[in-house]
Amino acid sequence: MSKVERGIRGELYRSLVLLGADPMLLASAASWASGADDEEVLAGVRNWNEAKLLEMKEWLPTMTGQQFEAVQEQIRQYEEARAALRQAA
Repeated sequence: MSKVERGIRGELYRSLVLLGADPMLLASAASWASGADDEEVLAGVRNWNEAKLLEMKEWLPTMTGQQFEAVQEQIRQYEEARAALRQAA
């Protein structure tokens, strides 16, 4: 792993910390920053994303107003990004 790649991984980890990321997601990012197998980290992050998406969808009916709209928009953006990545693959 190059010095730049290590630096990018470390910066992404610190960005997640500043954004208040979930501890499980931070653990995946930390292992990746430390040089863990890319495929294993990718699988872990994908699983986390899908679990979080399901959780958000489950809680959506209990929300109202601005919170409902914000979470609905997050879900829309996530699903749009996921579709775009699938098309690019």
